[in-house]
Amino acid sequence: MRSLLPSVTVAVTIALFGSTQGAIASKFFEAGGLRGIPQIPDSAGFSENNYQLDDLEDLCSNADPLTALDACSEAIQRQNCHQQEVLDPQLFPKCAILFDNLGALLEQTGRYDDALTALDYAAELQPRDANIWYNLGIVYVRLQRYEQALEAFDKASVLDPNDTQAQKQADLLRQLLGPGLH
Repeated sequence: MRSLLPSVTVAVTIALFGSTQGAIASKFFEAGGLRGIPQIPDSAGFSENNYQLDDLEDLCSNADPLTALDACSEAIQRQNCHQQEVLDPQLFPKCAILFDNLGALLEQTGRYDDALTALDYAAELQPRDANIWYNLGIVYVRLQRYEQALEAFDKASVLDPNDTQAQKQADLLRQLLGPGLH
């Protein structure tokens, strides 16, 4: 389900990920990550409250964007999702979902480069997750990297043949890019 991303004309491309993405994600959080986003009024911050991890994960995917960004950030940090070298491989799927949600939220707030970092890392953790590749396609479109967007949508379509939206985005990109690219 793509509840976090608005419908866009075209989507974004495949991320070529490598072992550096975990380090980039870790540096993103060490450097302050989402702390530049203003706190929600009357909110003391998730790390200072007694939010359970399940509550944070729910807020990450269901709250307004600013609250969700803070919730995703806190959930990621509590589980050390941003430190792949110490991350329990059994947490890869859960962490990938958190980074996928984070990437979608960053895209919604116009932080496309940060969204790409989050989604690349999610794809590294769960390379067979069609939704991550679809979201990567959206971000690549926002960055006007249309060939990469096409690759990401195609990958999403292969991973989930029932995902008609990914195929529609890929077809639209092919039309826009012309006959030289298929």
